[in-house]
Amino acid sequence: MSDLTALSAIELSKTIAAGDASCVEVMDAFLEKIEALNPHVNALVNLIPRDECLKLAREADAAPRIDAGPGWLHGIPIAVKDLSRAKGLATTCGSPLFQDDIATYDDPHVAHLRAAGAIIIGKTNVPEWGLGGHTDNPVFGLTRNAHDPRLSAGGSSGGAASALAGGMLSIADGSDMMGSLRTPAAFQGLVGFRPTPGVVPLAPEMDPMELGLVSIGPIARDVADADALFATLSGRAPQTSAHNPPEPSLAGLKIGWLGNAGGYWPIEPSILRYCEQALAVLATAGAKVDACISYQIPDLWPCWLALRQTALSPGNALYQDPSKRPLMSDNWQWEIQQGALLSRDDISAAQQAQRAWRAELGGLFSEYDVLIAPACQVHPFASADGSPKQIHGRSLDTYHRWLEVSLPASLGNLPVISMPIPGLSPQHMTAMQIMMPSDSDQALLNVARGVETALGRAV
Repeated sequence: MSDLTALSAIELSKTIAAGDASCVEVMDAFLEKIEALNPHVNALVNLIPRDECLKLAREADAAPRIDAGPGWLHGIPIAVKDLSRAKGLATTCGSPLFQDDIATYDDPHVAHLRAAGAIIIGKTNVPEWGLGGHTDNPVFGLTRNAHDPRLSAGGSSGGAASALAGGMLSIADGSDMMGSLRTPAAFQGLVGFRPTPGVVPLAPEMDPMELGLVSIGPIARDVADADALFATLSGRAPQTSAHNPPEPSLAGLKIGWLGNAGGYWPIEPSILRYCEQALAVLATAGAKVDACISYQIPDLWPCWLALRQTALSPGNALYQDPSKRPLMSDNWQWEIQQGALLSRDDISAAQQAQRAWRAELGGLFSEYDVLIAPACQVHPFASADGSPKQIHGRSLDTYHRWLEVSLPASLGNLPVISMPIPGLSPQHMTAMQIMMPSDSDQALLNVARGVETALGRAV
């Protein structure tokens, strides 16, 4: 039998459905991989005991299988990002304040995973409160890159990415506010898809101010798996039959390349070079690539700070409690402190800037089918060093300024997918992020399949 942990999630589903592997055999294969690798990578946390995992797998073997669409995850082990509730497991958010917070119910997208037959075996590690693109916290510690443990896993879905890249999971959920699906996917050669916010249902606590800045989506080894899990997370039945869809064509696709935003974004030069080489491959496949300049991109940073700090403002209640404030990270406290300085006029100005950006996007998408930018501004950095303080000689003024390239999609309410550039070493892994207008999720996934095919052929 082939290595079950190396199969895509769709392939694994078909293997179980055909009777070529039992749910117990699948579970045992993943547990062996977890036991061998997780102590070195620290991607999975709050794992349930092995005996309990195998008991759940035996129950899955004994249960009637739902048809191959809705129940395609039958018997497949899943771990949920530790910002979301999974009944019976702690939802720590990487914070000592919540390390004993046992969930009594599933968040909506987690309920969809269970309904599709997934066996939830634990959680994936996150930075404290999901803040920043580097996964480390005082409860579980540092998550390392599965390709090279000396490197950062990215974040905040870093645990999910390392578990998937290391073969400890076949697929995973994640969430994205400021590149939290895109960065770890780029750092570990994976596909990270942030759907249009609201398509996958959110627990109210993930967007308490109803600003629409957070989206839940899949992280996967390929676009087909991402597409299937996206359907499940959003409450629909995926198309996972043996029938292969027609190969998507990139012929005539009009691409607007944002590059480094006219020099505004500090980006490692090699990242731009790799992206431009990939774009040349897409042009050979029939796409038309043009440089695209937006003069509003510099306005997005102050807009983002105000809206993000507004979104995080409910944490002020914890900050004001003298017994709890010392347990909050410096980054979390800084966000609360900065948010307290915002006036009503500041927030109004940020909302106006966001409306202006969305209006400009309307014009750009009348000219281009997709917008593409680098998915990250740095290559995977030394995990022990923490977040970057400078990029190519340019100093960064906040702990998350190196994630600024994520803002066009996050503020534009756009679906966006991080597509890995194949053939790179772990130290040089990077990706392109591809954006389309709001609610074009399926069209974007179709484009991504074409990009995946073209880049794969070029390696």
